[in-house]
Amino acid sequence: MAEIKPVILVVDDETNIRESFSLILDKEFKIVTAASGEAALKRIIDEKVDLVYLDIRMPGMNGMETLKRIKEIDPGIEVIMVTALNDIAGAAAAIKLGAKDYIVKPFDVKDIQNRTRSFVIKAQTKAIRPPMGEELVGNSRQMPNIRKTVELLSQKDCCALIVGEKGLEAEQIAAIVNGESEKELKKLDASPNIGSSVIFGCEKGSFTSEFGKEAGMLEEANGGILFIRNIELLPLEIQKKLGQALSKNEYSRDGSLAMTHVNVRVIAETSSNLAELVKEGNFDKDLYNVMSKTVIELPPLRLREGDIPILINHFIDKFSVKYDRKLKFSPEALEILASYPWLGNIVELSNVIEAMMLSNKKEELDPEDLPFDLLIKSPAGGRPYTTLENIEGKFEKAHILDVLKRSGENKEKASSMLGIGLKTLESRLESINA
Repeated sequence: MAEIKPVILVVDDETNIRESFSLILDKEFKIVTAASGEAALKRIIDEKVDLVYLDIRMPGMNGMETLKRIKEIDPGIEVIMVTALNDIAGAAAAIKLGAKDYIVKPFDVKDIQNRTRSFVIKAQTKAIRPPMGEELVGNSRQMPNIRKTVELLSQKDCCALIVGEKGLEAEQIAAIVNGESEKELKKLDASPNIGSSVIFGCEKGSFTSEFGKEAGMLEEANGGILFIRNIELLPLEIQKKLGQALSKNEYSRDGSLAMTHVNVRVIAETSSNLAELVKEGNFDKDLYNVMSKTVIELPPLRLREGDIPILINHFIDKFSVKYDRKLKFSPEALEILASYPWLGNIVELSNVIEAMMLSNKKEELDPEDLPFDLLIKSPAGGRPYTTLENIEGKFEKAHILDVLKRSGENKEKASSMLGIGLKTLESRLESINA
């Protein structure tokens, strides 16, 4: 029986672009092409398509209009926009209309191949299992280099330092590097008060009772990876001992002179400038030299505005599977989310999407459905969502629900606490839940 290949549709008015995609992908996929938006729509109606590469700028029906029509025909088809370097804003706008990602001309052959494989695999497995958590989502300017560094790190046997604000992909990168290893990724939250024995272990009865822990985190992670959050918070004496242990692959447990051999990689996360801390005498130089052989700098989410719609779609897919429900945002709501500063970065974005999926019954959320804090702090919020009337309405809703919760969901008690009649409370609750 002949192999059935996934179908990739390439839509571009330039013949050389269509031919380039065919040369790059036709060994693994069935490539069909269209020179216009109108021809692309006919292809999608006539044939099952797994993935579309769609040029933004085309004569006649342009890429944006074609994208809208594709999503009307089959919302499940994944679309990757193809754009020039000077039209990233157009690509970001396409993401808001439902495109999954975008690539910039001239594109890299390996990137196209890997991206296509990834999207096709996701499309084929989406119905039977949730999307993988260990993936770096986004296509902002910095992401290709970050992905390349992470891929190289996965192939090397060295420690690494991940620098960036809290709430970014540091732990995710450690999980990617750990990959298919049989060893579980071990995690440690550093603090100024952490004891040496937590990392290096101790002899039974030396500093603790006979039932004290013998193996430390290094020994537990032997043969694998130890991920350390906030490595700058480790006490200096522990930093010094850790630096020596990683350099010599051996250390002594607390309370023992015997050396314990260890083969472990440390991937550490920090939001501090460790080079400056070394100069100030607040971070061990040897440990810094070991850790800084590979450095990955993660930009904050507010500097990756084009990634926000992609991440929103990613989290919607993830939580839709988890909670078995659908959710999407109106274009106006997406604009507000994209312009919000996200000081908590990706973790904050994930938490907000999950909370809204749990707290809203609507399938499409409008600006007024967003958390009030987002509307106030997002440059795209503004009027009419922050008028006095709207503020009062949101405060009243939040206050009623809070009182109802504190009353143990007892409506009579809640109405008494609010100083209103039971029928009035029930009327307000009906309005809130409508």
